[in-house]
Amino acid sequence: MFYYFPNNYMWSSALTLSMMAGGQLNQIDRWLSPLRDGDPNIDDWTKAWDGAAAQQEEHAADDLRRGFARSAGERLLRASTYYLTGERQTPVGPAKTNSYQRALHAFNQAVKYLPEKPERVAVSSPDGPLPGWLIPAAGATGPTPIVIFYNGFDVTKEILYGIIRDQFATRGIGCLVIDTPGTGEPLRLRGVASRPDYEVPTAAIVDYLETRADVDADRIGLLGISLGGYYAPRGAAFEHRIKACVAWGAIWDYGATWQQRWETSSKTTSVPFWQLPWVMGTDTMEQALQRVKQWTLVDAMPHLTQSLLIVHGEHDGAVPVEDAQKALAAAGSVDKELRIFTIAEGGSEHVSADDPDPARQLITDWFADRLHTLPATPQPAAWFTDRLANPGIQP
Repeated sequence: MFYYFPNNYMWSSALTLSMMAGGQLNQIDRWLSPLRDGDPNIDDWTKAWDGAAAQQEEHAADDLRRGFARSAGERLLRASTYYLTGERQTPVGPAKTNSYQRALHAFNQAVKYLPEKPERVAVSSPDGPLPGWLIPAAGATGPTPIVIFYNGFDVTKEILYGIIRDQFATRGIGCLVIDTPGTGEPLRLRGVASRPDYEVPTAAIVDYLETRADVDADRIGLLGISLGGYYAPRGAAFEHRIKACVAWGAIWDYGATWQQRWETSSKTTSVPFWQLPWVMGTDTMEQALQRVKQWTLVDAMPHLTQSLLIVHGEHDGAVPVEDAQKALAAAGSVDKELRIFTIAEGGSEHVSADDPDPARQLITDWFADRLHTLPATPQPAAWFTDRLANPGIQP
């Protein structure tokens, strides 16, 4: 992984994730370069990302004055991503709330001008309304498959939107990026902590999707990134209206993972330790470490019988490859696959953030295949297959 901040994995991985969601390195560098030397200061971090975001909003306003709506939309989307990147590491308090509210405002403005034309939705659930953005399949004239996309430990539906954009839409699949218990708006605006039984929000979301005339309820997929690698398999294991499931970053025993981080003061943890009690809804770290023991797939995976893909990085510092292997072995699925991205090819870090597009393309193609929207693959040209067999041959 590119360490923009030497010897600071947490900040470097946050910057990398912002680029995965559409951030631009030189835009970021204008504001973050003064922070590269010296001791980390969270106030400076928050102010730098807020500054980068506000600058994009100013440029977007200029674009709109000139009538360049698409340009403005892209600027506003990056502004939202920059606000949220700073917010992820900022402790709970006024500065965090300010960044988050500004991120929501920038995103709400951006979607007016973006070509994907997402629809704001609210799903009724036992935890209250779950807000999301539904990206429709491109050119659809009837019901289409859809993939529900779950957050990880500390990201939001707006970051998910930046990560996925039109990748499902252009494959004839809708995508619902959604904040669920312990993430996004439910956590930040209503204090709704996470829950281990993620089949509950999953069932509520499927109930909602079944009411929509533009959704083929027999072809619903479920994707989760990072801790979503727990949320999605757990949801699919006990909600069999889900037809296919992908864990973009495996989880096996999240309680054991956090206990190890706590005991070793892990330098490859991408989030501050204070976030665990916040997401778990506890007052202390000790209580959080007890509660998070429930976040295990040991007993759930045998109930997951749908098509399953686990995508993991060989050099994932947050969750070891062995956990991905355990999750795959325990799954009850007949159609199951573990794809490990290697250091040599790239994409070997947590959720392949160091080189994300190959994983993103694999995942969306895999869903298109399992949800039956992928066209027949043409045979490769003869020159190409010959060159693979004999690298010295010129096309």
